Amino acid sequence: MFEPIDKYTPPEVSDFIRDFPPARMFSKKGSFVWWWWMFLFEEDGIKKQIVAFWTTKNYKNVGVNGVNWGPKAELAGTPENFTYNGMVTAWYYDGKDFQEIKPKNMIFTTVARDNDTEIKSHDVHMIANREITKLRFHRGNEFDLDIKFANPEPPVVGYKRTMMTKKLGFDALKIYQAGFSGKLSTKGNSRELKGSIYMQHICLNTPAIPWLWGVFHRNDGAYFTYFTSHIGRHLLRRNSKCKPKWDSKMKFLNKNLNYTPIGEKTKRFKHVRYKVFRQDNGLPGFEVSGELGEEKLRVKVITVAKTTYTFSRWKIWRNRFFYNEFPSEIVELEYTDKNGKIHKETGENWNGNCEYSWGTLLN
Repeated sequence: MFEPIDKYTPPEVSDFIRDFPPARMFSKKGSFVWWWWMFLFEEDGIKKQIVAFWTTKNYKNVGVNGVNWGPKAELAGTPENFTYNGMVTAWYYDGKDFQEIKPKNMIFTTVARDNDTEIKSHDVHMIANREITKLRFHRGNEFDLDIKFANPEPPVVGYKRTMMTKKLGFDALKIYQAGFSGKLSTKGNSRELKGSIYMQHICLNTPAIPWLWGVFHRNDGAYFTYFTSHIGRHLLRRNSKCKPKWDSKMKFLNKNLNYTPIGEKTKRFKHVRYKVFRQDNGLPGFEVSGELGEEKLRVKVITVAKTTYTFSRWKIWRNRFFYNEFPSEIVELEYTDKNGKIHKETGENWNGNCEYSWGTLLN
């Protein structure tokens, strides 16, 4: 994990416990690492979600929603037992309103033993062995999520390395879908909870540029994701307000759309197309489509709320990056199978989240 990232020494096939959650920190300046969790669930028929994450970097002086995320990572110790500076935050969407947990600086400790890995700070505690992971996020009486889940088998856990140049790129280790159970307490209201998890553990040393992203889970365990980064006028945006005139002014750098029906292998679609449209509530909606031989997939998504993390930093000029998250609903999903049969559904059985970011953050 203290090794540099380069295309000549890729890691071995990833092991969930050995490679997660310790960060593979780049030796090159400008590394940024995060462990990002999304929890999707229902209460009394209302679809809800939580996003919580902790993160670190090896450069200083970044503002996050008005909080100075100042310290560098400053890794100390060995790959088996080490500490570092980081930041943790979370939000909870109850189907109507957001409860946002203010970003907070703290020191994290990771201990990697033969049979398990543990990571902890004042607000986070996670311990994982080869069968089960226990995870807790808490901020006093304001917010407390205490859950566990069985560690999934591949291909649910996926590792990927992407290199943009010889030295710039990112590593990603993901859990696409896993069921969890536990307890949630928000503002003193405690209750039992069940739902599904999406997780991504990412280490990168590239500048942050705009992207579109989405992940949705079906009640039966199926899921789909899409992702594209893009350039254009969005790089110059200076505020977080949604503006329709920007929605079609982008050049896509990569195109990704994956769909995993229950009990089947992931379908990685080609000829992917993205469309951003404007809703009556002023928020963006998204339409994504792709083809895989005779198979086709088209999904239309509306967003129902928005929250923003604003990153700012002096680097040549005042960089600003707006990381916008949208609890979302599927309104149309149309899948054409290999036999030409068309399967249509709306979003009653789906729950998910979309991201639409803009601005620039240099590291």
